[in-house]
Amino acid sequence: MKKIFLLPTLFLLITSISLAQKNNNGKVYDKHPAIDIVNKFGKAWINGDTETLKSLVGEGFKMGSAMNSSPNYSGGDINNLLGQSTFIKNNFVNITLKDRGQAYSDAIEYKRSGLFVQTFQELIAWDKNNGFKIKTPFNATYVFDKKGEKIVRFWWADNRAVWQKWNLSRQTIKNGTIYKDHPYIGKVRLVYYNVEQGNIDATFENFNENARIYDSNLVEKEYNSLEDHIKNVKNIFSLFEVVSLDEVGYPDYMDYEGDGGVAYIWMLFTLKNKKTKKIIKLPVHSQMWFNDEGKIVREDVYYNANILK
Repeated sequence: MKKIFLLPTLFLLITSISLAQKNNNGKVYDKHPAIDIVNKFGKAWINGDTETLKSLVGEGFKMGSAMNSSPNYSGGDINNLLGQSTFIKNNFVNITLKDRGQAYSDAIEYKRSGLFVQTFQELIAWDKNNGFKIKTPFNATYVFDKKGEKIVRFWWADNRAVWQKWNLSRQTIKNGTIYKDHPYIGKVRLVYYNVEQGNIDATFENFNENARIYDSNLVEKEYNSLEDHIKNVKNIFSLFEVVSLDEVGYPDYMDYEGDGGVAYIWMLFTLKNKKTKKIIKLPVHSQMWFNDEGKIVREDVYYNANILK
C-alpha cells in the first residue's frame, strides 16, 4: 500500500512547489498615461522648465542617484530637482534624453507597490563653456502617488565616471612635465640622424622588438610591426635620396604622470627622386612612446604619402 500512494503524493508535492514559484503581482505596459507624464518630466528636466516640473511632482517628492554608495546619502527634494534642472539648462547645450537603442519605457502597475515607470535612456549634452561631451546611459525609476497622477520618487542610474571626468575638465590639472631637451629626445634625434646617413639598421636600435608603428597612411590594418615598418622605410629610401632632414621648431618630451612618456617631433624631409631627380619636401610629425627601460614601444607617424608619388 505504501508503494501505491508514494508516486501520487510525490507528484502533488512537486506540483505544489512549482505553483508556489509564480505569483502575478501586476501588469506591465509599454503604452500608458504614466509614461507620457515621465516623458514630459524628462523634457522639462533637461530644459530647465521648473514650472512644469512643479506641476508633475507630488507631495513629499524625493530624488537621488542609485549609484551613490554613501551610507549617509538620502537624496534630495523638489528644491534639489529644480536646482539641478536649472544648472543643466545654464551649463549645457544640445541636450537630449532619449530611449537607448531598441529599449523602451515600461509602466508597471504593481498590486502591492502601486504605479512605477522604468526608463532605459541615454543622456547626451555638451558643456557650453568647454565643449566637453556628456554621453551616458540614463536608467531611471519613477514612482507615482496612489492616484497615479504625480511623481513622488525619481531615482536614476548613470555612468558616474563620465561626470567625474567632466568635473575634472573644468579644473586646471597638471599631468606631468614637458621637456624641450631630454635624453629620450636625443634617442629620437638619433633615429633621424641615422636615416639621413642612410644607416637604416641603426635607425631602429632604440626600438623595442615588439614596437607598433601607427602610420597615418595605413588603410587595411591598424598598425605595422617593427619588421614591416623597416621594410617600408627601406622601400621608400630605395626610391629617394635624402638631401636633408631638418627639425621644425624643436622636439618636446612629455613625461606623463603614471602613463610613461612621449616624444613629439616635427621634421621636414627634403628628398630627391632617384629616377626623376625631382626635389620634394615632405613634412613629417612623429610621436614616439617610451617604456621604463628607455625603449621606443610605439610610434605614431603622420605624413602625406601622396607627396611621394
